[in-house]
Amino acid sequence: MSLKPIVKSRETEKRDYIGVAVPRFEDLRLTTGQGAFADDQPLLPNMHYAAVLRSTYAHAVIKRINVTEALKLPGVRAVLTGRDIKQRIDPLPSVIRSKVKAYPIAIEKVHFAGEPVAVVVAKDRFTAEDAMGLVEVEYEPLSCVVDPVEAMKEGAPLIHDEIGSNLVWERKYRFGDPETAFKDAYKVVSMDFKVNRFTTPPLEPYVILASFESASGLLTEWCNFQGPFTFYYISAKALRLTEDKFRVITPKDIGGGFGDKTGMAAYMVLIGAVAILAGVPVKWVETRTEHFIGSTRAAGRVGTFELAVNQEGLITAIRTKFVDDVGAYPRSPEPGHVLRQLGNFVGPYHIMNVAIDAKVVLTNTLPTSPIRGFGGQHLYFPLEKLVAKAAKELKIDVADMRLRNFIEPGEFPYHTPTGGIYDSGDYPAVFMKALHLLDYEKTKKEVEEARNDGRYMGLGLAVGIDPSVSNMGYLDTATPPEDRTKPDFLPKSGGQHTAVIKVEVNGKVICQIDSCPQGQGHETAVAQVVSSVLGFRVENVAVTAGVDTHRNPWSISAGTYSSRFGSVGVSAVYTAAMRIRAKMLEIASQILKAPSQELEVGDEKIFVKSDPSRSISHRRIAGYVHWNPGALELDEDKNLVATSTYHIPTLKAPGLDDKTNSSGTYGFIADAAVVEVDPETGMVKVHKYVSAHDSGTIVNPGIVRGQCIGALNQALEHTLYQDLPYNEDGQPLATNFGDFYVASAKEAIDLQLDHSIQTKSPFTALGSKGIGESNSETGPAALVLAIEDALQKWNVDITELPASPERIWKKIQTSEA
Repeated sequence: MSLKPIVKSRETEKRDYIGVAVPRFEDLRLTTGQGAFADDQPLLPNMHYAAVLRSTYAHAVIKRINVTEALKLPGVRAVLTGRDIKQRIDPLPSVIRSKVKAYPIAIEKVHFAGEPVAVVVAKDRFTAEDAMGLVEVEYEPLSCVVDPVEAMKEGAPLIHDEIGSNLVWERKYRFGDPETAFKDAYKVVSMDFKVNRFTTPPLEPYVILASFESASGLLTEWCNFQGPFTFYYISAKALRLTEDKFRVITPKDIGGGFGDKTGMAAYMVLIGAVAILAGVPVKWVETRTEHFIGSTRAAGRVGTFELAVNQEGLITAIRTKFVDDVGAYPRSPEPGHVLRQLGNFVGPYHIMNVAIDAKVVLTNTLPTSPIRGFGGQHLYFPLEKLVAKAAKELKIDVADMRLRNFIEPGEFPYHTPTGGIYDSGDYPAVFMKALHLLDYEKTKKEVEEARNDGRYMGLGLAVGIDPSVSNMGYLDTATPPEDRTKPDFLPKSGGQHTAVIKVEVNGKVICQIDSCPQGQGHETAVAQVVSSVLGFRVENVAVTAGVDTHRNPWSISAGTYSSRFGSVGVSAVYTAAMRIRAKMLEIASQILKAPSQELEVGDEKIFVKSDPSRSISHRRIAGYVHWNPGALELDEDKNLVATSTYHIPTLKAPGLDDKTNSSGTYGFIADAAVVEVDPETGMVKVHKYVSAHDSGTIVNPGIVRGQCIGALNQALEHTLYQDLPYNEDGQPLATNFGDFYVASAKEAIDLQLDHSIQTKSPFTALGSKGIGESNSETGPAALVLAIEDALQKWNVDITELPASPERIWKKIQTSEA
């Protein structure tokens, strides 16, 4: 049989989009109002709307709920209380093993102001909200506690009587010999510190549309859930459903996530149960105030941090004791704020001894979930402050102090004492890039001159490890080693993604990814990788994002979190594309009568390297596969479809020594901030911010820049402005954007970036690492150190985040200087 190639005479160029700032494909639809968000999903027949009645008390017994008047309102379908819903669900499974039963709605008692106590279902949203006002709830108020330290004291109000304490979890971790290191230390530097709770509100709050098919027992939810799909599994368990009876569909646009939307798992259970009990499709759209008082936020932390240092300025040990405030319930993945950063707890430093004493305490406040940075702010704020303090006491330049302690380039892959496997890096070189970008020596002189002229300017440096692709197994270390040896304990590990690629009959490509993008540019990055591997024009690659758990391949650890897509997601896309490439080369080899190793891919065709005039177009290859597969002799399936699930090989379950490789890749960040403080008001102006990163191979520098600017400005808000306080009665004082300050363009920081050093990760297909959280972790430390440097006249020591203007002003007023 003769297979004649399509011959074209012009020379062919190989296409390579890796490292190119291709404009984002997503932006056109998002900026023209054509985004497909959760609230834009099609209406279902007989769809009703839900309104959630919330507790006005932080702690109270529910004595009576009267729904009679609400049910009389025309259009009301049902009014469901916690006791009604409890008949259909089980408590939410938790990593922390305790007697606390965490339901998504209060049953006998409310535990925080804003906790759901009833759900109204009506024909429209306005009727549902009107009926909500007719529900009568009789409470017996109880004393509450909102401070984690007070919550641990004897006689404090018990949030859950069944555990007899507000302390819900504690563990001590020892790596190396920290006791000896501190005993032999030349100097020990220490600080008390506090990181108050914070959040990153998304543009679109929680939206869930739930529909139950009684004939099949299938519950389907359309929602702007971001994953990880471990929470999908948790929701299914609480709903008493198996995965084949619980279908979750996420749109391609979810209006921002930042980890915040992992917290909606509880509402997936609540609204799912409501739809089942009400017998109609139910849609719930959260209001902004509801989001502030009833969704989620990061844990707070209060404790002490110590470093042991020798005479040469080398850090020999870390010792820390702290308490994490996780709100009224220990929701999964807590104690994640403790354990997520375990593998990189030593930062970029060659520290061999670590002691961690950690406690998790409950308070009458909103429960937690991962928020962008997930524990990074809690780690680098005290660590970097103490590195600077040690340098000052030893009379070593703060930059030199860091250079002395960095892990060296020849040591990678580097095993930290806590179990992390740092994949690659050249920390000294990247740090020097940041100093060069800042013009370090010149800037120090300019800052000093400004202070001599009466202006209060300061310079702060901070570095950190940016962990990406969280290993689900890090949560195993919440359980003591002796319990992990029992037969009923099932070890966990993993952090993977799946991609499916298909070449269509018209010669164009469709790629399905199992991610829930929140604005990161996944579609653009995927098109760049596919185009580079297969030689297609980037505009001829269509990318389908979003997840349908009944149609798309996915895994428990899938989702869009932990800056994973640029590492493991891209790796899945790349390996699937390589499989397609191998098939296309095999087909071209038959048609062109040339060995595949003598062929090249480029410009939407495959050609003979030595004679580019002998070629066949991608469209013609696709035509053979779709129209005439009998003409081909292939060992594999006669198609141009490939699926790849990529898993980073170092992601294993932790050992009984608690050593945990908590991430798949580890980037590096070096930040420098120059600020000016007005001592009369405490206001801070950022004059300059530079940041150098090593995030491995960068697919799209433009997208990376956008991620870093966003992360830094979230760090700015968290450091200087945003607080989520409660009063002594447990009432939240920040319930909208009038109370929770969002920086305007006036306060927003632009930054100078350097990504010129890209040490490739040996554990990902392209050598890429994550970048999405980055400056949100190190930014608070750099900014605080700059503020302290500016206010050295008053010897200001900032130990609490946020360092609001009011707190800065009070520090100045109470200074002994």
